[in-house]
Amino acid sequence: MNTTKFRTFFANAVCGTIPGKHRRDIVRIKIKYADYLARCKKFAREHTDGTNKKIKIDVGARGHNLILLVGHDCAFKFPLHDNGYEKTMRERKIIDAFTPISPIKIPKMEIFQWGDVWVRKYEFATGVLLKKIRPEIVIKHRHKIAEQLANFIFAIGTSDPATLRDLKQNKNAKPKFMYGWFHNDIADNFTVDDQTLDIKYFIDWEDAQFTDYTLGFMYMRRDWDKYGFDGLYDAVTEKYRELYEKKSEQN
Repeated sequence: MNTTKFRTFFANAVCGTIPGKHRRDIVRIKIKYADYLARCKKFAREHTDGTNKKIKIDVGARGHNLILLVGHDCAFKFPLHDNGYEKTMRERKIIDAFTPISPIKIPKMEIFQWGDVWVRKYEFATGVLLKKIRPEIVIKHRHKIAEQLANFIFAIGTSDPATLRDLKQNKNAKPKFMYGWFHNDIADNFTVDDQTLDIKYFIDWEDAQFTDYTLGFMYMRRDWDKYGFDGLYDAVTEKYRELYEKKSEQN
C-alpha cells in the first residue's frame, strides 16, 4: 500500500471514531495532508509576522480548502483538490464588486501564486461567529441582528454589478424579490461583536451566486433552528420583505 492510500485508510479509520463532522474533517486533513499542511504553515508564517503566533487549523465547507488562522492577524486559504485558480479569481471579482455595496464590511483579500497553487490571504475578521453566542442572547437581540442581515441581503440582492455579469447563468436576468445576488451561506459566515451584537464582517464569498433565495433561506432556517435561535429567521424574512415592499412603493 503506498503512502497516500495508507494515509487515506488510516484517516478514515481514525475519523470513524470521532463525533462531529467538522472535527472529523480537521483530523482527516491533519493525517491525510500532513506534508502539505506543514508546507502551508511555513508559507503562512513567511507571509506574515507569525513566527511566534499560534496557527489554528480549520477546513472550508465541503472540505475543499485548508484554512490557517495566524493569531489574530490574518487567515490563509489553501486549496486541497485543485490548484485553486478558478475559485480564487472568482472570489476576487465578487469581493471587488461587493465591497463598496455591502453595508457590512468584507475582509480584504490578497492573492499569492505559490508554485502551481493559488493561495488567498484575508484580513482577520474580528468578532465571533454567531453560533458561538448563547441562544438566549441571540433571541433577546434577534431584531437588531435581523435588521442588519436583512439590510445586507437586500443591498447585495438588489445590486447588479456589471463586472459580475459573466458569472450569471442568464446575463440578462434582473434582481427581484427573493432573487438576485446572494452570499449563499448566510447562517454561519459572519462575525459579530459579542457585546453589542453589531455584525462586523461577512466572510467566505467564493460560493456567492445570482440565484433564487429559496434554498439558501431554507438552509439558513435549518441551521438557526439547530443552534436554538428561535425567531431569528422570521425576523430576518419579515424585515427583508418590508425593505422590498418599500422599494416597490418608491418605484
